[in-house]
Amino acid sequence: MKRLKILVVICIVSICILSTNLFAQMSWTQATAAAAWVTRYAHTSAVYDNKMWVIGGYVSVSPYYSNDVWYSTNGVNWTQATATALWVPRFFHSTVVFDNKMWVIGGSNATTYYNDVWYSTDGLTWTQATANASWSVRRSHKSVVYDNKIWVMGGNNGTIRLNDVWYSTDGVNWTQATTSAGWSARGNFTLVVFDNKMWVMGGTNSTAYFNDVWYSTDGVTWTQATASAGWSLRVGLRSVVFDNKMWVMGGYNGSTYYNDVWYSTTGVNWTCATSAASWSARHSPGAEVYDQKMWVLGGYTGSFLNDVWYSTGLSGIEENNQPLCSDRTSLEIYPNPAKTYFTVRLPQTTDRAQTNIFDVTGKIVKSVELKGGNNRISLDGIKNGVYFIKVNNEMVKEKLVVNR
Repeated sequence: MKRLKILVVICIVSICILSTNLFAQMSWTQATAAAAWVTRYAHTSAVYDNKMWVIGGYVSVSPYYSNDVWYSTNGVNWTQATATALWVPRFFHSTVVFDNKMWVIGGSNATTYYNDVWYSTDGLTWTQATANASWSVRRSHKSVVYDNKIWVMGGNNGTIRLNDVWYSTDGVNWTQATTSAGWSARGNFTLVVFDNKMWVMGGTNSTAYFNDVWYSTDGVTWTQATASAGWSLRVGLRSVVFDNKMWVMGGYNGSTYYNDVWYSTTGVNWTCATSAASWSARHSPGAEVYDQKMWVLGGYTGSFLNDVWYSTGLSGIEENNQPLCSDRTSLEIYPNPAKTYFTVRLPQTTDRAQTNIFDVTGKIVKSVELKGGNNRISLDGIKNGVYFIKVNNEMVKEKLVVNR
């Protein structure tokens, strides 16, 4: 009988561990804390010639605007293709890979906005396709390759935000698809190609932030997938297409930097893969898919960054009723991973909130009572490992990692 009881207990613990890990989880690995290229944001990145590339941007050392070009085959070791490309230093430009070339399009520096277009086959030698494209000077626009064309849309011309859409088959001659797309004028949004459509998401018009999602099959007619995605209003977010999903990550809402990661197969319904990725919250990093991984490169989080991170996506089972991440406007947990403490941020209107920390067996290892605002919780006596947080009756899907 005693032996039977022991077996039953072991089975119950195993089931608890299985159920805790049942929902799909996302982990990120740091390739390097400091790449060879200087810390920066509003640069572009690309995958070309079996390499990842980092191009230009706003850097942390004078003269701040950059026209250097770097590449890597592993995200750790970086080689400088050129310290000074022929195009003038700039940030908030766009980059695509088209016709077996890398292209740099528009952007600005402290004094000048551009509408020039450049291309290169090696990152070292650059050729100017046009000094003045048909579309007006701009920065914070976005570009993609779709239907065998380069597309340029939206952005900021130094006076107003834009929502015009242009395309070209050679980078020299440009055709206007529409002067005013269905989505409102904006800059610093994100743009991907998915499900044979172009998708515009998020951004700002300088007075408001957006979390709407729009798509088009021709650049002329745009359909709103949702006016308010699961992820919060933001600018400087980044998106990639990976594992047959659209992914949105990071960004900034004027007061808060984000490091949450969301995905969708429809553009309508969004699932939060993590509310706090291992990389620090930031806006305007590089983001690419390379070597069957998603990558985040540099960015800005109140300070300049040149770290490089990657993820292989979700592990575990995706369920229709998988819990969503907590809304960061109402509940925020950081840092994660944590060493000696972590902070739970609750709305200022919160009176009292009971917080429990569970280990992977479902055992409560610590209980504290919180109030509105920032609550610092000590991890004294808690071993390295994976834990889960419950505030009152709201279960946060994101795991808390303790790693001293």
